[in-house]
Amino acid sequence: MKRGIIANIGKTKRIDSNHVSLIGNYSQTDFNYYILYWDKIVVPTNNIIHQAIPNEEQLIKSGVLERPIVQFSSWSSQIDSSYDIFLTAQAIVANKLIANKSDTDWNIHQIGEEVIIAKEFQKNYNSLKVELFNCLPVPLENVNPDVLLEFKAKRKDELEKLHSSIDALYLEILKSPDSNLQQKIAKSELKKAIEDLEKVSLEKFLKTGKYNFTTELNLNVKDILTSSTAGFIIDSYTHGINFPFISIISGLASMVSIKANKTISLEKNTDKLKLSYIANASKEGIV
Repeated sequence: MKRGIIANIGKTKRIDSNHVSLIGNYSQTDFNYYILYWDKIVVPTNNIIHQAIPNEEQLIKSGVLERPIVQFSSWSSQIDSSYDIFLTAQAIVANKLIANKSDTDWNIHQIGEEVIIAKEFQKNYNSLKVELFNCLPVPLENVNPDVLLEFKAKRKDELEKLHSSIDALYLEILKSPDSNLQQKIAKSELKKAIEDLEKVSLEKFLKTGKYNFTTELNLNVKDILTSSTAGFIIDSYTHGINFPFISIISGLASMVSIKANKTISLEKNTDKLKLSYIANASKEGIV
């Protein structure tokens, strides 16, 4: 199954419980991250304000990027019902894609510190916040998308191994909230998958950075967890647990952080294990 994301047009920050602000556009490196790690990227636009993104036409022609247009009657009527027209467009498109069963696993994705959902599309969830700090290598700036896509095709095995090892980590966390988890993580394929991708990335690109990657796991999924198991997981991770490890390729310290959490996501995500993704550039991981 392909991995698809519905992203916002830029970085959004919460001002207070009723207001958010678009604080900046994504950098070229942010889009390098999106292109490298996701099969399909959807960035909704709207009929009122269109913001172009780096290499937009080139990415659309390559089949990686889609820019569906959401129609609004006016800015003022929309802003009364939600605090950001771009977030509303993202939620509308995400709901449609998630509801439409296809060969792509769709998830909402934002760059920043937290996922922010337009008010009228929010639902509260008990979740497990799994953060991978300083883990995902990304080439820095000024990489032609065609070069990145060529690298992605050539190194599809390494990328698939990384995705698979992250998914396996999630399942291990959910079934083994015990004192042996750190040892299990240390022996998992995740560390080697990260190192393998670091190695080939450094061979291809002059300079790379690291991205932090966070997934909110849904603890209300009945097909995966019983209510008693979910309660045990919440109790086990209420105060959070951190598991550091060091890459032998870059020498940089990485970390897996797990914490029980209450979050918001789309109502359409009720039956999905992964509620949302968050990523941001690490300030430490430049090689």
